[in-house]
Amino acid sequence: MAARRLGQLGLETVLVEREHLGGVCLNRGCIPTKALYAATLPLGKREIYERMGLSLEINVDLERLRGFLGEVVGKLRDGIDRLLAGAGVEVLKGEGKLVGPNEVEVLQNSRSERIQAKVIVLATGSAPMELPFLPFDGERVWSSDHALALPRIPERMAVVGGGAVGLELATVYGRLGAKVVVVEMMESVLPGLGLSRRAEAFLRQALQRQGIEILVQTKALGLTKNGLLVRGEREEEIEAEVIVVAVGRRPNSQGLGLENLGIRLEKGFVCTDENFQAASGIYAIGDLRGGLLLAHKASHEGLALAEHLWAKLRGEAPAKAGMPRAIPWTVFTFPEVAMVGAPVNTPGLKVGSFPFAALGRAQAEGEPQGFVSLAFDENGKIAGAEIIGPHASELIAEVALAVELGIPVAELAKVVHAHPTFPEAIWEAALSALGRPLHIL
Repeated sequence: MAARRLGQLGLETVLVEREHLGGVCLNRGCIPTKALYAATLPLGKREIYERMGLSLEINVDLERLRGFLGEVVGKLRDGIDRLLAGAGVEVLKGEGKLVGPNEVEVLQNSRSERIQAKVIVLATGSAPMELPFLPFDGERVWSSDHALALPRIPERMAVVGGGAVGLELATVYGRLGAKVVVVEMMESVLPGLGLSRRAEAFLRQALQRQGIEILVQTKALGLTKNGLLVRGEREEEIEAEVIVVAVGRRPNSQGLGLENLGIRLEKGFVCTDENFQAASGIYAIGDLRGGLLLAHKASHEGLALAEHLWAKLRGEAPAKAGMPRAIPWTVFTFPEVAMVGAPVNTPGLKVGSFPFAALGRAQAEGEPQGFVSLAFDENGKIAGAEIIGPHASELIAEVALAVELGIPVAELAKVVHAHPTFPEAIWEAALSALGRPLHIL
């Protein structure tokens, strides 16, 4: 995003990429995960269709499914290539390393090239974190990268880590026929994301109804002959052909030559100021600088930095690069989970909620599970929201706009929402917050 926008602004821009354009999200993250989620959705909704009187015969062709993923990723990758070319961005295939304040060495097979630049932006992303007692081998122990390559569908799978990546992969492989057990050492799934106890309990129960076993406050200890040794209330063995380790991601900060310029790291992340600057003329964005490891957050950092640099290089007084206040996150489980702004259980906030069970569209589609909760402050301004249920990943956008602009809940309640649609649940939650609900008691 930074390279594309800098090119659009007329600045001479060179992008160094050692693998494929599009980074982690496109090639080994968001896009293949969501493509798999969409492809397996009918498998997850078989019981719903049965209630509607429709019986589905489903056969999984793993080779064609891999082909579909490759086609989606390939088309988007080609699109990025064309967009960069259209903005006049030169793309160099190779591995970049800082060798001076304004110089990058690009290693390309057996040769190297040095590039001089007034500004260097580091955006090297992150990689799956490995556990020392469960090293990745691609056979018995998989990273998320291995899992997204669909090498096979194991009969039994253990997922170590109950965060977003672990739960999404558990959902997909569970639909494909694997018996999945999720092992999470904290007391809840999606730890650290600020989900309310109500939403967390609802999600955990929904996953268990789908046949995904959830073990919280349980620590993985290591491989056994037949699976995974864990310790919860007691030590036990979980039978599993494959163990997927999804305990987080580490920044790709090694081998960049940061030590050559005295750039400071904290837990592997590049330390920057509020304008993403790590050292004179050197900036870092995205997963490399930490915070929320989200593709859309990284993209907006790239855009904000590009505008900041454009003004600075033109000799103008640049505004702070900054970031929007409202950065939503979504988890593609079934049901979906989404959140933006302050957690709804933040002390001092008031909450209005609406259940999908009372929504006509949700009932019509056979998905009445879940709810929308809107949190607002003493001035009535919407401060945050959590949504668990159908299309949560799309519904959260309306609330993100409200949080970003500081819209009062009373104003949101005035907005006409088409009927019958899922966004009506947001409108109904706003009415509930005002103490005048329409379709709930």
